[in-house]
Amino acid sequence: MKLSVIKQAFLALFAISMLISCEYEFIEVATPKPPDPNDTTVETVLFSTQIEPIFSASNCTNCHGGGSPSAGLNLSAGNAYNSIISNDLVTPGDPEASIIYTYPNPISGSHNTRYGSADDANLIYLWIFQGAMDN
Repeated sequence: MKLSVIKQAFLALFAISMLISCEYEFIEVATPKPPDPNDTTVETVLFSTQIEPIFSASNCTNCHGGGSPSAGLNLSAGNAYNSIISNDLVTPGDPEASIIYTYPNPISGSHNTRYGSADDANLIYLWIFQGAMDN
């Protein structure tokens, strides 16, 4: 009988020590702040020279390139903009509602092949915020 009580006490202490030793890290993700629309120092982000190269550099075109692109999304040079628009992946002016920003975003880490850096994601955010123009 004493052995049973000792075992129960030991198990209870073990369980409590395990719970106490758990540590949770809640990482608050910083999203880019939209630029001030009245700020004349913010330059327009150009799709052809600043956004399109991100897809290749981040290896997005390995699956979403020419030939038979995955999910019908072709992010290769010269095809990316039309493919993004025709697949409804961008809501001009609203990055949080744009799949091309939220799905492969390295900040949220929600896709297996993400953009190369947070800077790339922030540039895409700004491009969408500025209206997602084909420029």
